[in-house]
Amino acid sequence: MHASNDYVLVPYPAPAALVEVAGEPPDDSCVWIDGHWAWRGGHYVWNRGGWVLPPEGLYYAPWESAFARDGRLLFAQGTWYDATGRKVPAPDIVKPARTPPNEVTSEFQSPR
Repeated sequence: MHASNDYVLVPYPAPAALVEVAGEPPDDSCVWIDGHWAWRGGHYVWNRGGWVLPPEGLYYAPWESAFARDGRLLFAQGTWYDATGRKVPAPDIVKPARTPPNEVTSEFQSPR
């Protein structure tokens, strides 16, 4: 679950997630984190997913959209938190997702 202050007001919902290929995990301790959209002040930008070694005591909240009581649309990007609910830097991706050969994607791609 996201901290309430990690939601930002957005004018429209995020597009559907892009397709990524996971491949085999590089280590039995790794977990898969899906790629996700992030709001960058006027458009969405794709952040590629991948296999990560989750740091002990941290948890991941995937991206999420929600409506405020007044009907405004809010968005929170995928975020890592510690046990107290404080936002922490994401761990390094050990093995990034691949893009299927029939698709063109980029971490800097935004919907048009």
